[in-house]
This record gives sequence, structure tokens and C-alpha cells, in this order.
Amino acid sequence: MAKMNAGVAIVEMLRQEGVSHMFGIVGSSFLDILDPLYDRDDLKFIGVRHEQGAALMADGYSRISG
Repeated sequence: MAKMNAGVAIVEMLRQEGVSHMFGIVGSSFLDILDPLYDRDDLKFIGVRHEQGAALMADGYSRISG
């Protein structure tokens, strides 16, 4: 059985749930999730500088995208 790290598992779960965009802070604590996103075209990560900005952007995006 192939091993899967937590980052790959999270990205796969988000893809299966139909998530197309992620908002968050780029940092070393988040690299396990960012690495599997590098080669993917179906899930886009939008990096921000502040957590509040990520939350507001995600809220706005969800409101206009349905």
C-alpha cells in the first residue's frame, strides 16, 4: 500500500469535495499542503499576508461564485 502524507490527503479530500480555490498564509508550517498543490491545475492557492484577509477573501469568493 502506498504511503500518503497528511498534505496529500488534505488536498485530495478538498478536491473530492469540489474545492477550487484555497486562501491562506504561505509559510513553513503550511508547506506540507502547498507541495502537493504545485503540480495541480484543479485547485488554486491564493496566498495572503494576514489571516483576516484570507477569511474575508474566502467569504467574498464564496458569495460571488455560488
